[in-house]
Formats: sequence, structure tokens, C-alpha cells
Amino acid sequence: MTRKRVIALSLACIFSFITLFSSQQVTYGFSVSSQQKDDECCSQTQTCLLINNGFTAHLNMYYELLAEKYTPEYVNAWREISKEQAVLKKKISEAMKNGELMHGDVIDQDWYKKHEELQTLFVQAVEQRNEKALKKVLPKVFQQQKDLNKMYKERLSMIN
Repeated sequence: MTRKRVIALSLACIFSFITLFSSQQVTYGFSVSSQQKDDECCSQTQTCLLINNGFTAHLNMYYELLAEKYTPEYVNAWREISKEQAVLKKKISEAMKNGELMHGDVIDQDWYKKHEELQTLFVQAVEQRNEKALKKVLPKVFQQQKDLNKMYKERLSMIN
């Protein structure tokens, strides 16, 4: 097996794991910090967010590598989306920590349903190494993350 195949397989495994847990980890981390006030829970939340940030870094690189290979015209767009998302997540986390953002969901439940459907298609395309499907689904994945950023902005605008 060539080095490229080993790396691609490793990235696919990491992505599959991240896909299963990444969006739940963000919400869980936010909800714990907004509902719990004691130091013990705060340290657990920080750990949760730290773990998620590590996964996010891997996920962002994975998406970027896929974009470079299958949809090079979206590489810069993905970089901007992921940078913006990192800033927005940090602002939301700080707002929750400061008690400014306590009630209501940050991410709409409809987004989660669409995310699950799209991730199913995405994982199938990756598992099958279907280049045509990947070229079709990657822009949709990027658009969905852009929509998530819009939700984050809307939620943050409620506190300003």
C-alpha cells in the first residue's frame, strides 16, 4: 500500500469518527457551560471544547485536502468558512461563559437533520471513492457550514 493510500485511509477513518461526534460535542460543550456553574463542570466543558477544537483542526484539514483534489475552485471558500467558524465558535463560547448567551439553542434542529442526511451521502462517496459524487457533495458540505456560520452570527446578534 502506498503512503498516499495509507494517509487517505487514515484521514477517512478520522473523518468518519469526527462526523459521528463533532457536532454533538460542540452543542454538548456549549450546553454544559450554560447550564452548570461550578468549577468542576467548567473544567469538563473546557476539556470538551479543547477536544472538539482538536477534531475541528483535523476535520478542516481533511476538507481542505478533499477540496484541493476534487473541487479546487472551493479551496479558498472553505478556508474562509473555516476561519470564520473558528472565530464565531470562540465568541459563542465566551458569551456562554460570561452568561450572556444562556437560553435557546445555538444550532437549529432542522440544520442537524440536513447535516445528518448530507453526511450520510458524503461518507458513502468517501467510502466508495466515488469522485463524481465527491465533486457534487463537497460544495454542499461547504455551503452547509456557511449556513451554520450564519446561524452563529444570528445567535450572537441577539446579545449585542
